[in-house]
Amino acid sequence: MRTFILIAALSFIPFLLPAQEIGLSGSYAAGTFHKFAHTFGFGLEYNEYMNPRQRLGVSLSMGFCNAQYDDIQHSLAYGTALYIDQVTPRNKRFALRVNYAFGLLRHPKSNLLLGPEVGLNCFWIHEQIDRTANGIIPGGHYSSVSSNLYRFGLGFLLEYELREVIGKGISTFMAINPEITGFAKSGMKGTNSPAAVGWLNVELGFRYCFHKKGQK
Repeated sequence: MRTFILIAALSFIPFLLPAQEIGLSGSYAAGTFHKFAHTFGFGLEYNEYMNPRQRLGVSLSMGFCNAQYDDIQHSLAYGTALYIDQVTPRNKRFALRVNYAFGLLRHPKSNLLLGPEVGLNCFWIHEQIDRTANGIIPGGHYSSVSSNLYRFGLGFLLEYELREVIGKGISTFMAINPEITGFAKSGMKGTNSPAAVGWLNVELGFRYCFHKKGQK
């Protein structure tokens, strides 16, 4: 409950500020963990320019990983035998991020920003598993459902923005966001999940500025 209160509070902060902008983007994320190796999704964001070269941003994003993959691993129960699984995932990632970006280049119609970003992540895993019989290991069909909630993330944001390419107040942007997030709890036994996952997030989207920015 406290997490949802925090999300709601952060989401409404921009509406209290005098020069906010809102954005919508599509995203692709490459993860170092096979359950989230290729994730596609969308995001909403609010930004506030604190001064002509510094911007505070809050974003909410949802990612979906539905690409089939093969999972081959040693069995803890059958010695050296291997599990051979074909997995159909319906996995989801939800992220709340806050960034503080600094303008590297200043131009009336474009902007290049760089800055740190922190986030809170929730992972939901729902997979259908087809296991191939392998020696003493029987085949079969299984379902796996689990969740890893409220995992901290740390990264940085590099973004290029073109202003008013479509209409007044409307901008397009592309952002690259490398980050590391927590995943499995430290010391957990009986799991092949890593303690942390590396990500390379790429976003492409549009923004609308409700008021004239001070830097224009």
